[in-house]
Amino acid sequence: MTRRRLLLIALVLSLLLHLALLGSDLLPAISAPPADEPKLEKIDVKMQAMRLDETPPPRDPAAAGVSLRPAETAKPKPKPKPARKREASKPAEQAKTAASAPAAKTASAPQASSEPAAEASRQAAAEQASSAPVAENAPRESSADKAGLIHPDAPLRQFPAAAKIRYQGYWNSAMLGFGDLDWQRGQGRYQLDITVSPFIGPKLRYLALGTIGKSGLRPDSMQSFRGGDLKEAARFDYDAGLLRYGSNEDKQLPLKPGAQDAFSLAFQLALKGGDLGHAPIQITTAKKVYEYPMAPNGAFDYDTGAGKMRVIVFRAQGDGDFTEFWLAPDFANLPVRIIRADKDKRIELKAIRVDVNGKRQWELPPQPTIRNKNAH
Repeated sequence: MTRRRLLLIALVLSLLLHLALLGSDLLPAISAPPADEPKLEKIDVKMQAMRLDETPPPRDPAAAGVSLRPAETAKPKPKPKPARKREASKPAEQAKTAASAPAAKTASAPQASSEPAAEASRQAAAEQASSAPVAENAPRESSADKAGLIHPDAPLRQFPAAAKIRYQGYWNSAMLGFGDLDWQRGQGRYQLDITVSPFIGPKLRYLALGTIGKSGLRPDSMQSFRGGDLKEAARFDYDAGLLRYGSNEDKQLPLKPGAQDAFSLAFQLALKGGDLGHAPIQITTAKKVYEYPMAPNGAFDYDTGAGKMRVIVFRAQGDGDFTEFWLAPDFANLPVRIIRADKDKRIELKAIRVDVNGKRQWELPPQPTIRNKNAH
């Protein structure tokens, strides 16, 4: 048998093996690549600004009129007296009963006044139990309405104290790996940590830190890492009124009110219900600085591959590139899709799992393989 024939047989066997794998369940299921530019519709869902309420401190029991004195030990009932003395002692017992009536009413007053507080305490305990986080890896399925739109089981009206989103990453429509977003806030500060783990090449990481209050997010810094090495950084120097950025923070521009880094911007939109005004916003990627307004472009039924989410699409465009955030109003306005594109490339993050405050809100189920997809 010639060498050429052996090579031909090996190629045929390799082709048959790949076709068999594609028709089996042995390959990992991934969602379809991103579609081209969607046709946006008129916005028919109003995004609501999210609440920033912190967990209220426990009420002072004394302020609620609840007595903290220990309950008195019940006295044993006196033994019945002989019948011959009952009639003679009746006037004395009636006098004793009359004398003790005011004391009984007084003793029952704190108990009555504590009933509303006890009821409020029971309601608070019930609310706390219903909102208590569950294990992060607990399986969860979001409900869908008659139109096939995905919703969480309970409305999410408070801005998350913690959120984790898992993405599939695409580079020019080719899947390059996975991305993870980790949002944490507490005591007036926030941290946004984003990592992109490609199949080939170094890991990318973006870390944004700042303060948060009723006026929104106020970034302090943003850092960009490649393979563990710091590549660029931005620092919002509010005292000096300067935005410092670049590989060594060697560039600077006057810091403008409402300035944001490119990733905190998504959460500023989520918190404020998309209402950031019409004026251009100063935005930095730590490498460059842009200024353009951020306004909703339209609504869209985002096909996740296992149901649809109603999203509001925000686009900022200028200098030959654009950034898009697809925010899901039913999921605390969180970004379920992020697109960053210029004349040379298009990078896209597509959510496949959403956790809020430690609770699984939605996850893309395993997708059918070619064999199962064509089965009848």
